[in-house]
Amino acid sequence: MTFEEEKIVQKWLHSLSGLNAETKKMFGCYCLYCDGQAVGWIHDDVLSLREVGLDYLPEDIRRPGKEDKIKELVIPLDYADAEWLPKAVQDTADIRKGKRRNQI
Repeated sequence: MTFEEEKIVQKWLHSLSGLNAETKKMFGCYCLYCDGQAVGWIHDDVLSLREVGLDYLPEDIRRPGKEDKIKELVIPLDYADAEWLPKAVQDTADIRKGKRRNQI
């Protein structure tokens, strides 16, 4: 991990310090886990959070359309300290856990 990568990953993790969040390096970026659920990716200086229908995110966070193959919200590093970010990550994990339970 380069110094710049480490600094960016640590900034994202610092903003999520109240959560059970961790990263694992894979495919050239870092998979973000919350409560054991893969909720997104940290790559370059963005967090790609899985789209699960959260309605309280800022308008400038682009939501994927039906035609988009990748269903993720691209969140720039400028939002690393946003008040809503930890809630969005936790809610994504909770929703994904619920979906997984329903699939079993």
